[in-house]
Amino acid sequence: MADGAIGWWEIDVPDITRARQFYGAVCPWTLRPMEGYEGYVIVEVDGTGIGALQASEAGEPAGRGVTLYVDVADLEATLEKAKREGGTVLQERMEVPGPAWIALIRDPFGTKIGFVTSNRAG
Repeated sequence: MADGAIGWWEIDVPDITRARQFYGAVCPWTLRPMEGYEGYVIVEVDGTGIGALQASEAGEPAGRGVTLYVDVADLEATLEKAKREGGTVLQERMEVPGPAWIALIRDPFGTKIGFVTSNRAG
């Protein structure tokens, strides 16, 4: 993935079973439940994961939209830049299967955005 490209996305859904049925019928995707993560379905195209359907978390409003993950070479440096520019870190660097690392911020305008890197150093 190129630095700055959208490297992942997640669609927040209130009913993961219904969402899997809907998107499976409408989009040319392969939908695969992620082992160990109930309420999370990997979206694949030609065997490559491109995003996911994610059940709304308890207490969160349903259908919050899509979270985009921008591919970056240096996750820690990106988080530091986001903080300097007025962003708030919602999720510090976290390892996910792949292997990859992700983090989430809220920008100064209230929008949640993620960052992803396959750099093992993160």
